Amino acid sequence: MRKIIVLTCILSILVPAVLLVGCGGSGGSSSATPEGAAKAFWTAALKGDSDASWGMLSKSLQTLVKSKAEWAKIQNTSSPTATVEVGKATIKGSTATVKVTVKNAGTAITTSDVSLEKEGGAWKISMP
Repeated sequence: MRKIIVLTCILSILVPAVLLVGCGGSGGSSSATPEGAAKAFWTAALKGDSDASWGMLSKSLQTLVKSKAEWAKIQNTSSPTATVEVGKATIKGSTATVKVTVKNAGTAITTSDVSLEKEGGAWKISMP
């Protein structure tokens, strides 16, 4: 549980309100909606899959982090027992916000509004 809290704090620093999106950056079906992108991002992040979660970040957020190697250091955690619930997206043009709740053993650990932007036809985690 501590690792989830640490990951949440780190992600909250990078994207005030938390990061989250898509599938390896290829624009797969999970990135077709903001909700799918947010869920896919958190699922990858909680599994410790920094390669997949890196591809789900917007280009501007990747630039802020600087490199995939830096992202792997920041996201150096996993919690395979945690689950992710997403609410309905609020979409305004090419940006969206999705409420995401991370749970462990059925107990909510954190709930945050996640910002996304449409990039190359796929929804990506972005800065608010």
